[in-house]
Amino acid sequence: MQRVEIALSHPGPDLDAALAQVIDTLGLGAAPALVGHRIVHGGDAEQARALDAAELERLRALSGFAPLHQRAALGLVSAVQGRWPRTPQYASFDTLWHARLPANTRRLAVPKAWHALGIRRYGFHGLAFASAMRQVREVHPPVSRERVVLAHLGSGCSLCAVRDSQSLDTTMTSTPLDGLPMATRSGTLDPGAVLYLLRAGELSADALEEALYHECGLRGLSGLSGDVRDLLAAGSVEAALALDIFALRIAQGIASMATRSGGIDHLIFSGGIGANAPRVRAAIAGYLGWLGIELDGAANDRGDVRLNSPDSRARVWRVDVDEEAEIAAACAVATALPRS
Repeated sequence: MQRVEIALSHPGPDLDAALAQVIDTLGLGAAPALVGHRIVHGGDAEQARALDAAELERLRALSGFAPLHQRAALGLVSAVQGRWPRTPQYASFDTLWHARLPANTRRLAVPKAWHALGIRRYGFHGLAFASAMRQVREVHPPVSRERVVLAHLGSGCSLCAVRDSQSLDTTMTSTPLDGLPMATRSGTLDPGAVLYLLRAGELSADALEEALYHECGLRGLSGLSGDVRDLLAAGSVEAALALDIFALRIAQGIASMATRSGGIDHLIFSGGIGANAPRVRAAIAGYLGWLGIELDGAANDRGDVRLNSPDSRARVWRVDVDEEAEIAAACAVATALPRS
């Protein structure tokens, strides 16, 4: 299998040109049998779905919940349709992993009318979480029955509490903006502060959205960059403080997730930061000694799959997720389902 990465970043690329680049790199001489997509927000969907007209309309209606991701992904669907109009397309959603969240996690403290509008906890990073669990299960099958905290840390960051392979809680809520501080996203922020910025006339709604997605998080804290590699190399007081706040908030979130699952048997790191930044993992673990979590320094520095010391009460893992394999598997299942 060959992998080609095209960043659907801000501002987005020419999607027709990006698709042409992928086709050329892969050497595709004919239309594929099907195309599978990662769509971040699937709403209440509980399985991968065919991207017919009705489904695309449903997903467009969710774009306001994930403006950084949804429109670009649906644009790529249109680009594929334009090139291969007879090729079926399917989507797997980052929300699927959390489709059966318990009611006391799903429901937010808002009026029923808001809940009916979709203001509820969906959770995201589901493809990454599914891949992380699958990989650890291959080397340690009992993880399927145990208490796990998944820590997916990259440009977007979220945690998930798992017990018996079931998502019980997660840090992102209605949108991928909530929860932990991220590279350039704010994470959880006092809604009163957002109202203040709007009412004070400092920012329009569009400018505020731009700032919350692109100017906050590690970039906002450091005044330098949202890239952990830049901050680790900078050596400035601001960079060090940004990394410390990042590690502290993640550790606090891990403790919260462990509370939800009734303890912690496994902590699994993934994502560009979680899988590749040993100093950040060590800083997070340093705040979790009271939970009995302890890293083996040499294993952590090497980036081994198993990171915990022999004395650690919880096993700690590092995985490189394969979201594409999860998309392919989910879409393969969806093609066998009867059409409604």
